[in-house]
Amino acid sequence: MTLRIALLLACLFNSAFAAQASDRLILSEGNWDLSRSEDQFSSAQSCVLRPKTPSRIQVTHDRMDVTGMPKNSIFNYQYRVDDGPASAPVFPSEAMQTSGKISIEGDDFRALVGGKRFRIRILDRWHEAITEDVDLTGLKEVYAQMTDQCK
Repeated sequence: MTLRIALLLACLFNSAFAAQASDRLILSEGNWDLSRSEDQFSSAQSCVLRPKTPSRIQVTHDRMDVTGMPKNSIFNYQYRVDDGPASAPVFPSEAMQTSGKISIEGDDFRALVGGKRFRIRILDRWHEAITEDVDLTGLKEVYAQMTDQCK
């Protein structure tokens, strides 16, 4: 039984590594990298902006996602762009709970793309705080080129 578990874990690790390896860096500016990845099953391509420093944050064409939370574990969150006021506490939608990620869209997203610093504090259902503090230097410039680079 132990051998089966070890083999299963090895397969999972290898497939996760292969998925990361399929990301191809296409542009870098400031603190941000633009990568293109291809779904190995459907051959669909997508582009994602990620900070160069390890983070849960990623940016797509129309939103910023904070990923990696367990499903149904988010109690609420607050965020702040630059030195502006913190947002009111936001309770996640059912879709956010199901996916284990927070998405910021619309006017809030556009303000964020033009900012210099983004901070978010996530409170999980056990009342443990998860924080991210991300330097947005270079995001606006790379985001402006994302559409042309990711056709």
